[in-house]
Amino acid sequence: MAGVSDENDPRDEPAPFGTVVLLTSLSAVAVMVLSALLAHPPGAKFLLFGPIALVVFEVITHELWWQRWWGAVPGALAGLAVYFEGRQALADVIGDTWAHPIAYVTAWALFAVVFALCSRYPRTLSQGRAS
Repeated sequence: MAGVSDENDPRDEPAPFGTVVLLTSLSAVAVMVLSALLAHPPGAKFLLFGPIALVVFEVITHELWWQRWWGAVPGALAGLAVYFEGRQALADVIGDTWAHPIAYVTAWALFAVVFALCSRYPRTLSQGRAS
């Protein structure tokens, strides 16, 4: 990129924490509200589309470098663990009717938190040392 030094490249900024967490959580709530209003339960594609589309939008609009996306992997693993374990634990206490939406929103919120925090620590390619 001509005219932009590596030190001042705007793509090297981390994901905005509050914005990513709030918008991802709100999109998960919106997906749960829409799924409750539909006559037939939605499939997994519908449940994943909203929050994933929002995170992709955030990456594109803030032009995050791919080195800062690595947090999506641990975020997804943490979110999946919280969803499946949390849903089961909540279902025992409050029933599956409320356990699913609460675990779903919590899992996406945790995904966003981990993703945004990890974006503060960019992964770098190990480069061979010049002799």
